[in-house]
Amino acid sequence: MRFTDPKSFLILIFLTVISFQYCVAQFTDEEISRLTYEEMYTIYRDEEKRYLSEIFPLHIAKAKKEKDTLQWASAYRYKSWDVENLEDALNNLDTATAIIKSYQSLQKDSLGIVMSQIYYSKGAAFHNYDLIESAAEAFIQSFHWAKKNNNIDQMIHAMYVLSYYKAAYGQESEAILLQKKALELVKRNKNKIVDYNEVYLEGLGYLGYGYLFAKKTDSSRFYIDKYLKLSTKLKWKPDLEDVIVLNAELDYYDGRLLKAKDTLTKYVRISDGTNKADRLYYLGMIEGELGKPDVKKKHFRTVDSIMKSIGYPLVDNINQIYQFLFKDAIDNNEHANEQIYFRRLVYYDSLLARTQERLRQITLEKLDLPYQEAEKQELNKAIASKEKLIFIFYVLSFLLVFGFFGYYLKYRNTKKRLELALKQPVELETGNFSKSFKEPTIDIDVGILQEILKNVDHWEKEKGFLDNTVNQQSLAKTLNTNSSYLSQVINVNKGHNFSSYLKDLRITYAINNLKSSPDVVKGKSMIQIAELYGFSSLAVFNKAFKAKVGVTPGVFLKQIAKVTPVL
Repeated sequence: MRFTDPKSFLILIFLTVISFQYCVAQFTDEEISRLTYEEMYTIYRDEEKRYLSEIFPLHIAKAKKEKDTLQWASAYRYKSWDVENLEDALNNLDTATAIIKSYQSLQKDSLGIVMSQIYYSKGAAFHNYDLIESAAEAFIQSFHWAKKNNNIDQMIHAMYVLSYYKAAYGQESEAILLQKKALELVKRNKNKIVDYNEVYLEGLGYLGYGYLFAKKTDSSRFYIDKYLKLSTKLKWKPDLEDVIVLNAELDYYDGRLLKAKDTLTKYVRISDGTNKADRLYYLGMIEGELGKPDVKKKHFRTVDSIMKSIGYPLVDNINQIYQFLFKDAIDNNEHANEQIYFRRLVYYDSLLARTQERLRQITLEKLDLPYQEAEKQELNKAIASKEKLIFIFYVLSFLLVFGFFGYYLKYRNTKKRLELALKQPVELETGNFSKSFKEPTIDIDVGILQEILKNVDHWEKEKGFLDNTVNQQSLAKTLNTNSSYLSQVINVNKGHNFSSYLKDLRITYAINNLKSSPDVVKGKSMIQIAELYGFSSLAVFNKAFKAKVGVTPGVFLKQIAKVTPVL
């Protein structure tokens, strides 16, 4: 029975845990650590019977000991490939699913990877029993789980199989489109795919099949030739037989009948089941075109026997076989065979039509539309991202234009200030001392105030500010007053603190002096020029100069050299 209802699902988990604990109990720690998971996988791949009889319980014991849920589920997934009936295969996969879903702490990406693998294995199980519709649904589930977790390898393999189904059941154009998307995905992720060459080869083979189903033999041969050349270079043997047979089928369509016959005769002897039936079909067609209808009938009747032995599954070209056998029975008055072949022809016509319709519905609703919607969303994201970039571009362009405009205004203002400074004397920000007397708002005797201002005016005329050692205290002492009185007088009457006042005196004098006597700085370095005007720091000199006229002393001197100095 299949475990589909919740109660059976819980029973399945319980039985799995019990069997799990039993497996652990029968192995020692040394036996458990003897093989790595990679070595177990290699044995599973190369020695199926040994894996089932010896390694499978050891695999479970190791996973239990190391608390590795993914490996526990993987063991049951491996086992599903090696059982002799579909029911057992599906139950093993249900067990793997139950194990995964019973552990809520499993990381989302890990869950997605394992679930995509489980559904892929389920698709393979259905495929092995020719249940194409169920297989397609399982492969689609595998694809969506893989895509959700960006598992590129699993996505590609699911796309390959689904593209084959589309090609084989009447959706040739869509199949080729899907195969090309898969191959492009392979190329874009070359560095992420471990077995890149093998996966790429597989894609070439599927494209060859797609074009063959579409009866586009030139395109099919193009990809098959690429496959054969690359497989020879890589010495790649798996799937080579199928591709060689496909090449022989292309030879048949291209009229190379004897060459096709030789190849197919060789491989039909070592094949069985649906593979043998497909190869016998082409051999029969070749014999018919070579004028041997009896041999053709013999091959086609052998196909009929094969179909009977495996339960009449749907295979390629089966309708043409029964159409021939039915017509041949009529021509030879074989009434019993006529009825038999007619029933089988009707059966296969109905089965093919139903399968094509159902498969188209399944792939449209569960693969094509969701895939197109996902592509649409990705495109919308790309458009939104592009629109965002365009918006950022416009903003940056606006800021750049605004910045250039601001720079232009600043440049124009600086140029205007420079021209003005070159044409007329630059004045102190506070005006002439002798004209700046105001009624004091401080409690200083008027006579003392006037005396201080008179002394300051005299000190300025004597250019005492060019002494780079002068400060508020030393000037107060020079003017026979105290520092507090001097500070208050300058603050109230000049609107500056002492430092700003002194700096403005020096820079104003420097600008006017450089205009009237540019030779005074000839041969001097910039720091020497700064010291000449009372500045002990070149940085302070440059900053004060630029604040006054908008340019540095160096630029100012170059402009003076271009014009007649204002005297």
